[in-house]
Amino acid sequence: MPHRTPLFREILLPFLADYLRIVEPDSAQHLWLDRISLPDLDVPGWTDTEKQTFGVVAEVPSRWGEQVTIVIQVEPEALTPAELSRRLGGYFMDLEIHYCRPVLLSVLYLRGGRPGINLETAPVSKLSDMDLLRIYFTTFGLEGSRAEYYLERPEPLSWALSALMQPIRHSRSSHRKLCLERIAAADVAEEHRTALARFVEAFLGEESR
Repeated sequence: MPHRTPLFREILLPFLADYLRIVEPDSAQHLWLDRISLPDLDVPGWTDTEKQTFGVVAEVPSRWGEQVTIVIQVEPEALTPAELSRRLGGYFMDLEIHYCRPVLLSVLYLRGGRPGINLETAPVSKLSDMDLLRIYFTTFGLEGSRAEYYLERPEPLSWALSALMQPIRHSRSSHRKLCLERIAAADVAEEHRTALARFVEAFLGEESR
């Protein structure tokens, strides 16, 4: 499966509040989700390709006055613990995220990894064999998740993401049809419905016909 981060960015950016309600429901209750902002991702040394294949960085205020950084990375395949540690540590350095600022970090796996949403931890700083700093983050394994559950959730983003999951009660062709029907009836801007439908077609369009 090719790296399709631009497709994910197209649906994640307008539906970040949805994403947080799905992946970080406990934290989402304490955030002003209508005040999400997108800082300029101008990282020194990053090529245009690296900027295009990186996921999403956003900021949102909490109800206690703190500014929370949201980092979402999309990976085509599950990473080994060592690979994941190196990559996440590099993001923290490149993005100049301050360790004292609250960060909600999540990794979307298109294939592999534990199904569904899971809390993970990884070291990002070590001295010999001793961990000096560990970070906690969520992983969302899409491939092994149950498509019907996410199609039945209230968030339009969830319906689109279910296109990468395995339906149990329906064929993939039927699941595609149900996804598109829910999206067509969604109470969101037309351009956002178009983006969600385009996402579903990208993953279910050809193989389901």
